[in-house]
Amino acid sequence: MKRQIGIVTLLFLMGCTPESTNEGTEPPTSEESTRSESETDSETSMTEESNLEIGEVTAIAENLSIPWSLARTEEGWLVSERGGTITVIDSSGRATRQDVNFKESVFEIGEGGLLGLALSEDFESSGILYAYHTYGSSGRNVQNRVVELTWDGERFEETNVLLDEIPGARFHNGGRLLLDGEHLWVTTGDALVPELAQDESSLAGKILRIPLSGEGEPTNWIYSLGHRNPQGLSQIDEVLYASEHGASGHDEVNVIEEGNNYGWPIIEANQEQEGLVTPWFEVGETSWAPSGIATDEQYVYMATLRNERLVAIDRETKQVTTIVEDVGRIRDVWLEDDTLYFISNNTDGRGNPQPQDDQLYQVTIR
Repeated sequence: MKRQIGIVTLLFLMGCTPESTNEGTEPPTSEESTRSESETDSETSMTEESNLEIGEVTAIAENLSIPWSLARTEEGWLVSERGGTITVIDSSGRATRQDVNFKESVFEIGEGGLLGLALSEDFESSGILYAYHTYGSSGRNVQNRVVELTWDGERFEETNVLLDEIPGARFHNGGRLLLDGEHLWVTTGDALVPELAQDESSLAGKILRIPLSGEGEPTNWIYSLGHRNPQGLSQIDEVLYASEHGASGHDEVNVIEEGNNYGWPIIEANQEQEGLVTPWFEVGETSWAPSGIATDEQYVYMATLRNERLVAIDRETKQVTTIVEDVGRIRDVWLEDDTLYFISNNTDGRGNPQPQDDQLYQVTIR
């Protein structure tokens, strides 16, 4: 990979573009969900007709606590919750919140906490899954780690560490996991230090491909660089898509290829510079705050927080279709056959929770 060297002052200024936030004097984040009427109208105008036949949205499980990641099991679902718990949901929708015995306590700060989950291919027999979580405290450096957990049917126990000391912060921790055979894809944020995304000696602002064997050095696992805060990953026909928060609008979906530099903080949106990759899709000046994504042969399905919609982006035309828009902030999505499953995220202090929020929902799309 070629190291991209920028001017420190430029990097700093680009990383601190003002943006609405409900965190007082904290650095900006695109997850804030307060939107003006004009923003809502602008986003609605981007929706066009498609051949999707969208069914009725129904709730499967209720009263989730700041859910972040959704994983399918043979018997139901596992949902990570940012405070450090995993809720187990059975086929009838009965939800049971379970503690997780981590060797480093989960540090719930800002957008950090227990984030991504990914189940091993033999989860039903081995009980093995992987988790990404923030740790540290206000008095020490905030960091993130990727660990192996084992579920024995009654409790989750940490049984191995794949990677730790990933730079973290109150915001921009990344956190999405995707299992691909003997490798685990991991997204990391820039930890509020934009220049780290261009630093090949840092794990911040990267997409990593970690061998489950642990072979090699962590910097050798860097697959792509130049990312701000990627929170979605999905793979279809060996094409890897990642969703990413922009600094002030201009959120992105990128097609990830090994060794590519996706530009942050040197360029963003449709800006161009030699050696840097412009996004496959970007949302324009009004932020959507994209999170989890799923894909099929025709669409990229994307959960959005600030945009408060579940949308489908046509992989050929980039046409955008709104699928769901009346449950508030949406954090993650899972596709199975002709049904999308998704979780709302209204209980994190930025949404407007309704009774029984947050919830796991389903909607048919064929």
